[in-house]
Amino acid sequence: MGYNVFKSFIGKNGRLMIADSPLSDWVKWESSSSCQSYAKRMARGGWGGAIEMAACSRLKNINVHVYERSRGGFQRISCFNVDGARTTVHVLYGGRVHYDALIL
Repeated sequence: MGYNVFKSFIGKNGRLMIADSPLSDWVKWESSSSCQSYAKRMARGGWGGAIEMAACSRLKNINVHVYERSRGGFQRISCFNVDGARTTVHVLYGGRVHYDALIL
């Protein structure tokens, strides 16, 4: 599944609820723009963050759990869950919008 599929999904699903808020609110908080404007701008090139993880979770029918390093291990900082998910993917947020796979 290509990167632009995620952007298209974001542009078309502003009303989708993610963690008790519509996707359009997430986009507004992150970029101060509409879902359509955000998707168009990001389709030209950019990074993926929480918005794209939420889209990935829905498109792939998986849970995505995000962690940060903490004393003695890792602390989960966010979850993008879907009902009936096939699996859960764990990622480590390294700061400055950098994520790595995390194997627990």
